[in-house]
Order: sequence, then structure tokens, then C-alpha cells
Amino acid sequence: MKRLIILTDEESEFLISKANLRYFTSMDINAIKGYFTSRNFSVEIYKFSEFDFCGDYRGVAILYQTSEAPGAFYKRYIEDMVYFLEKKEAVMLPRHSLLKAHHDKIFMEFLRNNFAGEALKTVKSWCYGSWVDALNYDHGFPVVIKQASSSGGAGVFLAKDRKQFSRLAKRAGQVIIAGGAISLLINFCKTSIKKMIVYFSPEKGKLVKYDVSPVSTGLVLQTFIPDLKGDFKVLFFGGKYYMMYRRNRKNDFRASGSGSFHPVPENKHNGLLDFARLLTLEIDFPVIGMDIGFDGNNYHLIEYQVIHIGTSALHRSIYWHEFEDGVWVRHDGPSNLEEEFSRSVHGYLREKFPSMFL
Repeated sequence: MKRLIILTDEESEFLISKANLRYFTSMDINAIKGYFTSRNFSVEIYKFSEFDFCGDYRGVAILYQTSEAPGAFYKRYIEDMVYFLEKKEAVMLPRHSLLKAHHDKIFMEFLRNNFAGEALKTVKSWCYGSWVDALNYDHGFPVVIKQASSSGGAGVFLAKDRKQFSRLAKRAGQVIIAGGAISLLINFCKTSIKKMIVYFSPEKGKLVKYDVSPVSTGLVLQTFIPDLKGDFKVLFFGGKYYMMYRRNRKNDFRASGSGSFHPVPENKHNGLLDFARLLTLEIDFPVIGMDIGFDGNNYHLIEYQVIHIGTSALHRSIYWHEFEDGVWVRHDGPSNLEEEFSRSVHGYLREKFPSMFL
């Protein structure tokens, strides 16, 4: 019998839904299990902490949850596990490289750089390991500054000139790591003393050089696309495309996190769908979320994800599109997230791993 394992977080939640159109919640994991058991899969559900990663998982499909907790500490644990299981020939959904791109805009840009389609690379990016490194940027202004692990528009800034850039890059990159208020105070005192040593005794500076270097998150700098009043959110589920328009926040250049959702005008359907399809041909996975901008002439891929994608476009949509015989065909009706997610994954497994179904 075909075997599927689902890995959840410590609260037994799996990925995200937005059934009430406002608050995020877990998908109905029993509905996903039911879909696969009705198709002759043996389905097991574990929390990460319960899972025996030392077993034999060759050819076993494994769906898993990830984490967006600050610092990405728990996500690194999940990345380690996924990488290890992939090496043991488990069918990881998604594979390790696509997981790594989630909540890591730097790796996302590395993957984008390898796309064959030039139309998907109109947004130019420069990646840096810290705000200090980013001060070497010299490719013109305005420029968008993004924290490597930000979401919902947080940690994203627009610098219009060099002076503003220096201030905002430092603001975006700086992070504080401490176990509590007392730890923070002790760390501050130690760092201050070491800085004085470096200042008054340069010959001893190398001994404490790395202890006084500022802690920073990685940064991505991107070309700014002017005059965007919002962006398009497009979701791909196994051949079905859902879309919505998001207006920018008030007096802001960011659409992410605005909560201002609107239908996509009819006259933009085909152009937007044609562009979105380019990405689905580049990424070998059946579930993709993408943020797309339109400047009046050209579409631009802003960001993309395959896990923990926002699902509002599907929940709100009363129709979807499919590419049939070279043309876009609209299908009317509501969609169920768990059903579409399960259908997409099942179809992907059947197409890419046919031996699993023998």
C-alpha cells in the first residue's frame, strides 16, 4: 500500500488556512488524511518531536509543516530533518531546496537567478549577509531593502538616497539576541568594554574583533518598481489558478499585509495568468503562491513560495482558471482548500513518482 506521512507542529497544526477570511488557522488535517486513505494510501500523522527519523523511508511521501518563528531557529531544525530524509530517499513535499527558500529571501533570489525565463528576473536583487556588507551597495536609488526572513510587509523599507539607505539598512539588519533582560544588560556591558579595548588598544583589537561586530540579519536589496498601487496574489493548485488584487497600504509602497483585497479586473486576467504560468513551468511543485506587480506595461515577479503560502485568494474566489488546449478557461464555483491541496499533491505524486502507484 502507498504510504504518506504528515508531520505537524507541536500543537498538531498543519500549514495554514484562512477559513474565516481574517484569522489564520490550521488546515483540517483529517480531511487531508481522508482524501489520501480513500485513494489507498496508508496515512500516518506525527508531531516533529514524535517522529522516528531513523526509519526506512525510501519511496515514502512526507508532507510537513514548517515554522516562521522569529530567528528561524526551529525552521533550521526542520531543514536539517528534511535534508536528512531526502538523503534517505524519502519523497519530501516540498523538497529541501524549496523549503529553504521559504522565509529566506536570499535563497529565494538565488533560485530565481537560475530560472530560464528572463521575464521572471526583471526585479534585480543584491544579497548581503549583514547591513554592514550592504553598505557596499552602489547600484542606484531608490532601492527596496528587505530583511531576509520578513513577512507580511514587515522589515521592508524604501530608500530614496544614500543617506536614507545607510540609516534604513542598519535599521533593517540590526537584531538583538538575548535570553532575557538580564542577559541583554550583561551582553551590552561586555560589548561596551570590548569596544573600548579595540579603541584604546588597537593591537589587541583582533582578539575581540568578532565579539563586537554588530549582529545582523541578511538583507536583500531590490530594484524599485515605481507607480505600483498594489500587486496581484496568484495561487496555483495542481493546474488551477486563483487570483486577487491587493491595494497598497495607505501612504505606503507595500501591498503585503494591507488586507485590502479586490477582484482582478477582467481585462487583466489573461496577461496575469500567462505570466503566472511562467513560474509554474519553472518550479517543479504543484502548490505555488506568487506576488506579481504590473507597471502598466510589464508584469514583474516580486516573491514566490511553495509552503505556508497565504490562501486568501482561494478562500475568497468564486472561480478559477485552467490552461486548456492553449487557452485560459474560467470555471465558476467555490473551492475547498484541503481538497485542492490534497488533489494537487496526489496528482503530483502520480505524475512524478508513478512507481509509487504500481
